Amino acid sequence: MKTRIYFNEVVTRDGLQNEAEWVEVDAKVALIDELGACGYAKIEVTSFFSPTAIAMLRDAEEVMGRLRRVPGACPARVRRYIHRAGAQPPRRRAGAERALESRADELNLVLSASEILILDNPRMPRANSFTALTEVVRTVGAHAAVNVSLSCSFGCAMESEVVVAELQRWAQSFADLSVRGLTLCDTTGMAHPAQVRQVFEALQARFHHPTAPPHRRAWRHCDPGSPRGCEEGHR
Repeated sequence: MKTRIYFNEVVTRDGLQNEAEWVEVDAKVALIDELGACGYAKIEVTSFFSPTAIAMLRDAEEVMGRLRRVPGACPARVRRYIHRAGAQPPRRRAGAERALESRADELNLVLSASEILILDNPRMPRANSFTALTEVVRTVGAHAAVNVSLSCSFGCAMESEVVVAELQRWAQSFADLSVRGLTLCDTTGMAHPAQVRQVFEALQARFHHPTAPPHRRAWRHCDPGSPRGCEEGHR
């Protein structure tokens, strides 16, 4: 059986938010449009977090409004290489509503698999964060696809290894909310091939059922020491 892997480009959100100097809207839009022409399945364009927190992406609405949308793009599923405008909203409904008003095709929400890390950033227990994310999912679910990224899925420098059972538990919680996809993020560069295989096989065994709706499985690997930075894909 043939397997197709789709790539999700995150540089215009994950990369630009960390730039030391301001990048003009014209340059951002030109980069996004050029990336869209490369055949990426999705492009994570921007973030709707508070401009106070992420000043480099304070132009989210203008950037989203000026993108060149590829005709025939289907926001519900990925059947071919298409350009989809994704956005990362904050854990509050106001940011999600801003993303919807900007015609985001898909919203990516983030929850840390590490309890210690999430207490440091964004400084709330995972249970509280999940409650806030649930509100966002219910707000936008009827209007746009929702993907959830579990950061530090393969380890945390502050907590060491993340137990697979914990990943399964959170994956089930979001599956119960009928999110469109789930991304397991390396985040720290600690993942190794044997571990990735073990984690994916465990989750596939848990969630693969003939009568269950399909959930897209994704991975994201970050190597802080590599000039390539992050690689991401899903199937």
